[in-house]
Amino acid sequence: MAILITYPKNKVPVYWRIKLEQKDDVIYFPFRILKAVNLTQEDKEILQNSKALTITSLFGAQVFCNQLKKLNSTATIYVLSKKIQQSLENKVSNPIQVAPSENRKSLLEELKNKHVTDVCWLIGDKAEKYYSDFYGRKIVVYKNTWDKQHEGKALKIFMKQHITSALVTSISNFNRMFEVMTRVDSNEYRDINYYVLGENTGNYIQEKGLKVIYPDRKKHVLENVLDSLWHYEREN
Repeated sequence: MAILITYPKNKVPVYWRIKLEQKDDVIYFPFRILKAVNLTQEDKEILQNSKALTITSLFGAQVFCNQLKKLNSTATIYVLSKKIQQSLENKVSNPIQVAPSENRKSLLEELKNKHVTDVCWLIGDKAEKYYSDFYGRKIVVYKNTWDKQHEGKALKIFMKQHITSALVTSISNFNRMFEVMTRVDSNEYRDINYYVLGENTGNYIQEKGLKVIYPDRKKHVLENVLDSLWHYEREN
């Protein structure tokens, strides 16, 4: 019996790591390799001249702090969650605003309500399609990649472990996981409870006839999902 979390271990609060590990084996395997990209001169100029920036992921915040903050230290940065805000605090001089709820639509509404029009979205390549109808400029600051070596490691997980619950953080994570799961001669993946952080991922998994558990609140979403997962595992 094991829990699979497709999220880096160091990004999961220590409190929840300890609680989950008291019940079952917990495997942390992100099903992704994130790499910062080198921006073109045009993208650098767009970032420099923007009055507002949006950052929608922890890795995006890391890339900004490590490589891009010198390009624009005055624009207000709008973020999806307090966790992203905390990762930026004390590392940047920019003012930071947090969306009312931890999702893209809430962030967009916040920008509209504050009449912010000159905005630049700092995103990953897999997220581009989700922002296609959002106003403002979009700059891809990191790529979400995958390789045969990690695919082999993932295959060993499903060959050796009986996974009962999985926290899936994105559609691309699930697709890579699904490809590996279906290569193992077993239907056990149909019995897994799939916990998700957002509706897009959940709806996508549900369309495959699999059981999905959504967060039941819009703030502290990760902690909310981990709490649901822990209660289920404790009672079963």
